[in-house]
Amino acid sequence: MSPNHTPKLPLNEHISIVTGCSSGLGKALTSSIHAAGHRIVATARNADSLSYLPDGPNILKLSLDVTSREAITQSLSAAVDKFGRIDVVINNAGYALIGDTEAIPESDARLQMETLFWGPVFLTQEAVGIMRDRNPRGHGGTIVQISSIGGMLTFPGSAFYHASKHALNGFTDSFAKEMNPDWNIKFLVVAPGGIRTNFDSSMQLAARHPAYDTPEGSLNQLVAYIGNKEFRKSWSDPELCARVLFEVVVGQKERSPPRRLLMGEGAIELLVGRDFQ
Repeated sequence: MSPNHTPKLPLNEHISIVTGCSSGLGKALTSSIHAAGHRIVATARNADSLSYLPDGPNILKLSLDVTSREAITQSLSAAVDKFGRIDVVINNAGYALIGDTEAIPESDARLQMETLFWGPVFLTQEAVGIMRDRNPRGHGGTIVQISSIGGMLTFPGSAFYHASKHALNGFTDSFAKEMNPDWNIKFLVVAPGGIRTNFDSSMQLAARHPAYDTPEGSLNQLVAYIGNKEFRKSWSDPELCARVLFEVVVGQKERSPPRRLLMGEGAIELLVGRDFQ
């Protein structure tokens, strides 16, 4: 990063970096931010998947593997070099590892934690330093963790997914309490329920363990629940979720975002136990 050669953009024009922008909520968020006229750094493992965004001075499209700390550092440097600062970080990249916990290989479990926990942790750590030391004094910024209702409760067959989300929530709550109020750095943990995206198609289903692979097995019930079209009708629209989140983070300039944001009716129903048992 070259602090003496970075552009000075108006403070009312937000610069956001979003991970996992190739589809789903990340794509909807990126599109909403761009449509509102703000600067956006859109990232995905494959930058070609960002072709839905036009090329232009307000957009930076980057390839980013969130399991690589070096790649995270390079992406943040590129963002600051282009736009001069970072106002909003949205940790959205992820997938679900589903399977009988006894049978999940260690390598798969570690990759789940690297993607859903350590990636956001490293990006958050580095972004806080930029917001404190590189952004205009007191301008601060906002860190948004796209967690899950699965960070507040659990389903069977998702042990490492839930572990990563619970860990991310705890990390974020603790780190937020370390902030000096003068830095003006805020944190928001978003807990969506079901969102009508291709998230289920990006699930990784591990090999089954014979002791659990029965018709009445809890994992089979979970897979049936996720694939049930009637249940999915009640899931939230990603574009609507993106607009709501954009308004909470960027639109309400006069007040800080909440620490937690439940997203969608499904999240509330699941939390009070009126849905999947």
